[in-house]
Amino acid sequence: MNRTDLHIHTWASDGTWRPEELLEKIREKGIKIFSITDHDEIKSSEEMAQLTLDQNMTFIKGVEVAVTYQKREYHLTVYDYQKTNEFMNLIRWNDLTRLEYNVKFIELKAKEHHNISLSEYMDDYQEDRTKGGWKSLNYLLDKGIYRTKEEYFQALNRTDLTLSFKEPEEAIEILKKSGAHVFLAHPSYYYRGSVMPEIELMYWKEKGIDGIECITPYADQEDQIQYYKNFCNSHHLMISGGSDCHGDFLKRELGYPYIELQDIRINSLLEAQLKKRKIPNII
Repeated sequence: MNRTDLHIHTWASDGTWRPEELLEKIREKGIKIFSITDHDEIKSSEEMAQLTLDQNMTFIKGVEVAVTYQKREYHLTVYDYQKTNEFMNLIRWNDLTRLEYNVKFIELKAKEHHNISLSEYMDDYQEDRTKGGWKSLNYLLDKGIYRTKEEYFQALNRTDLTLSFKEPEEAIEILKKSGAHVFLAHPSYYYRGSVMPEIELMYWKEKGIDGIECITPYADQEDQIQYYKNFCNSHHLMISGGSDCHGDFLKRELGYPYIELQDIRINSLLEAQLKKRKIPNII
């Protein structure tokens, strides 16, 4: 069996596990093919690539890149990238954009609460990355402004703050130039309990994606999965899947939905990894 999970987060973005911890849990789950896809951050992915894996394991470097489409944030899972200047500038720009957005929220909250300040947040607050999440969330939780991340998001949604990334066409062009394989991440995340309309899937296909993440915690019903697979089959797109696990931060278990290599189609992506390792083809 070649159990697979191509969507995992670590403490480098909003998960809780270090690469070494993740690798041990990957072994425990019997996962053989996996990727780290932190949000606009490749630190853990690069570190995992340097760790010693079991002979029957394949690790694919990855990152999850945010874009803005119709004034809404969408994510692309990106694999086997090369660290070109344009690629690095894109993920740094995304990271800075998100940081600036969080700073603006802290500024607003500091006007309402006497026990927090932007200077403390920026200069003095030491975030515990093993909690998962992100700095502004953990700061406001630690200061007792909010009790849960749900309260945090409710307050954030009541503001007039906006968060905008690159348009899909621009980002995908940069990512493809880096040699990466680009997938539309968890399309049913944007249509909870349903599926993304075919007209929108066609939009992403026309913008240059290589595949779709068809098997996810947000589309775990067989008819939903088959809907996405049928679209990929009809338009010669690759098929991926993953848990979107964030360690202990969110209730998304590593390795679930249960995916084996035969359930997806990542031939060209996997072949590139096998050539690098000079081991026999397992496809």
